Amino acid sequence: MDLLAIAQLPGLLEEHRLPGMAVGVCTADSVLWSGGFGVTRAGGAVPVGTGTMFSVQSCSKMYTATAVLHAVQEGLVELDVPIVRYLPEFRVRSSFEEHPERRITLRQLLSHTAGFTHEAPVGSNYLVGRASFEAHCRSISGTWLRFPVGHHFEYSNLGIDLAGYVLQRCSGMPFHEFVRRSLFVPLGLDRTSFDARVIARDADRAIGHSTGYSRLPVRVPVVAAGGLYTSVADACRFVQFHLANGESLAELYRGRGYGLGVALTKANGIPVRGHGGGGFGFLSDMYWAPEAGIGVVVLTNSTAHPLQWKLASDIFRELVGERPPAPAPTRSVAPADSLAGRYDQLRVVVEDGQGFLVEGESRKPVQFVGPHEFRVGEELYRFHEGPPAYLESVEDGRVKYRNDVPEPAPAAADGPWNRDYAIHVSGVRDGTVRLRKENGVHLFDHWGGGTYRLREYRPGLYLSSNGEMLDLTRVPPTYANVRLHGLSDPGA
Repeated sequence: MDLLAIAQLPGLLEEHRLPGMAVGVCTADSVLWSGGFGVTRAGGAVPVGTGTMFSVQSCSKMYTATAVLHAVQEGLVELDVPIVRYLPEFRVRSSFEEHPERRITLRQLLSHTAGFTHEAPVGSNYLVGRASFEAHCRSISGTWLRFPVGHHFEYSNLGIDLAGYVLQRCSGMPFHEFVRRSLFVPLGLDRTSFDARVIARDADRAIGHSTGYSRLPVRVPVVAAGGLYTSVADACRFVQFHLANGESLAELYRGRGYGLGVALTKANGIPVRGHGGGGFGFLSDMYWAPEAGIGVVVLTNSTAHPLQWKLASDIFRELVGERPPAPAPTRSVAPADSLAGRYDQLRVVVEDGQGFLVEGESRKPVQFVGPHEFRVGEELYRFHEGPPAYLESVEDGRVKYRNDVPEPAPAAADGPWNRDYAIHVSGVRDGTVRLRKENGVHLFDHWGGGTYRLREYRPGLYLSSNGEMLDLTRVPPTYANVRLHGLSDPGA
């Protein structure tokens, strides 16, 4: 295939010091091109081929959702009944309502609208451990919902894992075996597996590479949401299945920005479906453009490069072309004064009827198309007064929470407050946070950047403005189920 993006692959491999990469381009009927580059391990001699298995991380969610839809079509489960029908012992905590688990459905698990946080107390991206998939799923009962059930979209591993756990309980077989029998075998995906034992002993398996980590885990308890390994040849077959069966799989594609386990987005203006994945030394993209009938797969065994999404998007642009944006409406209205404020790392400023979106040093004028709606270029945002109050991207449903914080007022250490804590990933220190109490206001300086206002919900429990829970009753304390290690602790 004569594409500039593909011709550049060997050079990109060298430029970004990528150990290995596999890329494929397909239609519903055929694989137009696929190939492997580099080696399965840095410094190794085993070449990457089209059958080499890569971890695809969150692309796993598409496979889990597809397996759930098959189970629905076969009458094993239903999308819109409470999951306690299948998991009667399941409970989850909420500051918004009693017994939220009685309202959570499989549809909400797969669409990230159930309200879950991203990490579980047992088995997470920060502390993998040796716990089983079952123990990981059971521990979700110890988490706090970030918002009321069904309120809005918030990306989470936990809902997808619970959906996989439902399949396991209802089928009477391990999750990985149910998906193998119901999906992988019928599609001929013999280089695809959720089974960590099969993956670990495979001789043609890529090894993940991530800066600062000499060894990364192969087995993760987050199985349904991120435990899949597959080859580029098999990934193209999976994409072809979606291209050829869009009508029967249509339930997966209903949504705004995200369907059921499938992202609904655009590549250079071209509507595409699919998913990206990243973590534990791997980055991946698997997307298809249903109108053009083209699919693109990019698998890499390193996280230290800027090619995720960009490479796949460039291939779509070369094959399909670039679509111009739709013309924006020209009418303007007066903004509501209540809209001005801070939203995560963004600020909305209203001065003399003119609005600005401020992020760091960037200050962009906005056009108000409603008292609580404004447009920045092609992006349309809508303000919801809550609680929780937030800005919502109208196109993809993603939110930024209202988070007005005061100017810093340094204060002395006071119990757990006004102290720094370390964040560990797989036992390696990866950042620091600070708990602050200044002028009677409790604040959390997040390791990813930004400060969140806290309010005390119960003694020792503090709700962040983005819905996460700070739990000072645990030792060590946790934020969003991620442990906060005191800097004086051994190993901190």
